[in-house]
Amino acid sequence: MRGKILIVEDFADWRDLLQGLLQREGHEVEAVATLQEARAYLQETTDLDLAILDIRLVETEEDNEDGMRLLAEIDAQQPFTRVIMITGHGTMEVQRRAFRSFHAFDFFRKEEFDSEEFRRAVQEAVEDAARERQAWKDQNYIRSRRYELWQQGKSPYNP
Repeated sequence: MRGKILIVEDFADWRDLLQGLLQREGHEVEAVATLQEARAYLQETTDLDLAILDIRLVETEEDNEDGMRLLAEIDAQQPFTRVIMITGHGTMEVQRRAFRSFHAFDFFRKEEFDSEEFRRAVQEAVEDAARERQAWKDQNYIRSRRYELWQQGKSPYNP
């Protein structure tokens, strides 16, 4: 299954490497460098399957966690989008917070981009997002169909 993926990574070499890898896998990929660019893209997109976020979007700032802020925003605004956090130097504490507080799908170091484990996690995230989005659509269709039948005076359970 091919997915719609957003990469948010400030370092151009890592961003280009990851974008090329995912495009070769057949995914539709948008890659941006800043929190502001990511927010603008997310405003326009409702069917994003996966966001891959660098924890620290300004490498020179030690306490910068713009990626974590964006993870929280995606978690609140785009419930079907899965998020994989990436880092060049993340701590276990940050990793735990990403999972527990903001429901990150997975967490990788940048050196693992070309691994089979990373590719498998991307595929699982895309499939999970698509499956959940489709289940929600199916549920809404069933609800609306029951309502239509009810309006027509028919039992929604014995049409």
